[in-house]
Amino acid sequence: MIIAFLVFSCKENKSKNRAEKQTTTLGFINPMTGELATYGEAVKRGVDLALSKVNEKSLLKSGTLKIIMEDSKGETKTGVTSLQKLINIDGAKYIIGGISSNVTLAMLPVTEKNNVFLFSPGAASPKLTDNGKLFARNWPSNNEEANSAANYSYDILNYKKASIVFVNSDWGLGLMENFEKKFIALGGEIVDKQIYSFGNTDFKTLLLKINKGADFIYLAGNQKEMGHFTKQLRQRGIMLPLVSNTSFLVEDCLNIAGDAAEGVIVPTPAYDPKSSNEKIQEFYKGIQTKYNITPSLAEANGYDIVMLIVEAINNSGDNPKKVAEYIRNLKNYEGAGGNVSFTNGDVSRENVFKIIKNGKVEAISNNE
Repeated sequence: MIIAFLVFSCKENKSKNRAEKQTTTLGFINPMTGELATYGEAVKRGVDLALSKVNEKSLLKSGTLKIIMEDSKGETKTGVTSLQKLINIDGAKYIIGGISSNVTLAMLPVTEKNNVFLFSPGAASPKLTDNGKLFARNWPSNNEEANSAANYSYDILNYKKASIVFVNSDWGLGLMENFEKKFIALGGEIVDKQIYSFGNTDFKTLLLKINKGADFIYLAGNQKEMGHFTKQLRQRGIMLPLVSNTSFLVEDCLNIAGDAAEGVIVPTPAYDPKSSNEKIQEFYKGIQTKYNITPSLAEANGYDIVMLIVEAINNSGDNPKKVAEYIRNLKNYEGAGGNVSFTNGDVSRENVFKIIKNGKVEAISNNE
């Protein structure tokens, strides 16, 4: 009887230990195909690296971490369908997504209703600010980027007349509206605005409408679209200077634009992958070893989202509301993307300016 009792107790204790260790499921909804796939793939690399680290080093105190990947294709309907599957079938309480503002805005009411925490690595629409208590993003609102572009164009480049070309999406509209408002407030004039459809590759008709009396064009769109626009702009002999947004720096854009990209100026969130910061160096070496590339902020954002969620669960418990409360106003977080602080879910980052020279992206020094 004593032996039987001891065996039973041993089994019961093992069962309790197994019960104490649980698997936490994170959902991942980002474009792995389509126009925005470059960003989705980059975020996934960062997420995968973080997942390996968390489980190999047992960083999640409550157990192990599992991530289920879904391809939104950059489409709102697909994104919401994937979200409902992750919540109702897979039991995900935390979602990494999306890169695009359109998809993120469509998913947000669903996550809020179901008490699921949504953490975006790239959605920049100002419409997302203060739009939910269970939402955060570590890519800044595009009003910061657009305002920086307006300030630099007016004050530094001395441009007074702008033509705006933008994509018909929440991303493009947000950039256009904020740039226009700031540029006019500074004393500038918008001489024309041209809108195009998401994923467009043929700009012949639009180019006929460009006001040649502008000092420059502010181009707000996605990488492949802008590559085609820039190439066709120069082919038509229109040599107006271009100021664009951070998507212009993606290889998809530069490869399509080719020599036409020369001289384009871009404000972009500050990020130094070769910083001496210990966390950044560890992340940099991890990405280089696993993928043989220099990481971008997209990889860093994906990595940091996973690490932030793990830190929040360890400190506040495996509860989406508590995790959201922990992250949404967190200050001075040192991550792979540098030191960041959150205010009601929004992150703020300094913008720096870069220029395309001889086919390469170069930083613009303060005295240029």
